[in-house]
Amino acid sequence: MSVWFEQRLQDCGPALAMQGPWGDCTYADLARLQAAIRIDLQALALDGPAVFALVGEHEPAAVAWLFALAEAGHSVTPLAGNLAEHPGKLGEIGAQWIVTSAGFGWTLLPRMSEPSAHAAFGQLRTQGHAGLVLFSSGTSGRPKAMVQDLTVLLSTYQDRRRNRLPVLALLGFDHIGGLNTLLGALATGSTLVVPADRSAAVVAAAIAHYRVAVLPASPTFLNLLLVSGEHHAHDLGSLRVITYGTEPMPPGLLPRLRAAFPRVRFIQTFGTSETGIIRTESPDADSTFIRFVDPSTEWKVVDDELWLRSLTQVGGYLDARDGAGKFTSDGWFRTGDKVELGPEGTLRILGRLGEVINVGGEKLMPAEVESVILNLPLVLDCRVRGEANALVGQAVVADIVAAPAADHEQLRAAIRNACRRALAAHKVPTRVRFVAAVSGERLKKIR
Repeated sequence: MSVWFEQRLQDCGPALAMQGPWGDCTYADLARLQAAIRIDLQALALDGPAVFALVGEHEPAAVAWLFALAEAGHSVTPLAGNLAEHPGKLGEIGAQWIVTSAGFGWTLLPRMSEPSAHAAFGQLRTQGHAGLVLFSSGTSGRPKAMVQDLTVLLSTYQDRRRNRLPVLALLGFDHIGGLNTLLGALATGSTLVVPADRSAAVVAAAIAHYRVAVLPASPTFLNLLLVSGEHHAHDLGSLRVITYGTEPMPPGLLPRLRAAFPRVRFIQTFGTSETGIIRTESPDADSTFIRFVDPSTEWKVVDDELWLRSLTQVGGYLDARDGAGKFTSDGWFRTGDKVELGPEGTLRILGRLGEVINVGGEKLMPAEVESVILNLPLVLDCRVRGEANALVGQAVVADIVAAPAADHEQLRAAIRNACRRALAAHKVPTRVRFVAAVSGERLKKIR
């Protein structure tokens, strides 16, 4: 077990560790769950480290199992949703045991797979370290499984300063950002608040009810929170910090957020499943530039692409083909993120290199256009993409989620006029489509 986690269980015993649909869970409750899980693990009489699939969400049993498996030196793969959704992933990781959690309870099932012979697991066994297997989002194809040193990852949280500010869990238990929220909250002795679902209405209600002070979220969610009006429908005065990441922040959105939450400090974060979450700072409150201030991470920019090398990066992909070309021989990870360098060692994430739209040789990033469109009052959400065009190679297409009261023809004209005023001619959408939702597609960009 990580020393800091054991210390928090002892120091914060009666304090709330988690609150959610299943009720309240104290640090002492987590300690009792941990003790019961140790008994279950001992009863298995395993002759060495095994690979466990942990199916669940942010909930007491899943959290206790995560730390119990880390303590025992096993490898764990968090999987959100239900067991029936993951047959392919269970096979790929070679899961020997499956834990399904629900609130404070769990079920332990054998799967009897052969232990994985992958070199990353072998290295963990040699070091006596626990492992963490995460899957990529699968935006660019089949989800990719990667193996990380869980013992090292947990150790990076040991110096966090204590605070009691309640934190909301928005990103999933199987996502590096969601795990960072969980581990950060527990390392500081805070309370992790888990909403019943991730809709703007339910999240806003949870913030108001539990007096949440810290909200980690994506720009997409924050925009949906604004356009839904839920920030007016609920008292969100407890919020002190909003951290945003997982995708570029449209420049026009940040001023709107600061106007809506004038007492809130906004902090941009950055991380990938391959390298972990990196500590950052912004030059000022209105800037979308960031500066990496993490001593465990190195970075450089090569041909406008961000390269990273970190203490917490993965030991490899389970399928060697997935990592082809992503890691250099000297350990640099090519993120695939296009960046712009700023003053005094800062940079700004513009988007994925694969999202660059090439219109007759003139290139643009979708976020540039999305930022302009999202400023229009009747636009609830949008996604800009390139579409094959025989004349210019690619054309700019905007998928729009409009407010129910919007006249589509008038809004289409307003979108084009706004883009013509703010952007170069090749960046103006040639086609504007109205769709029911784009949020699911945008959220899949989270790596």
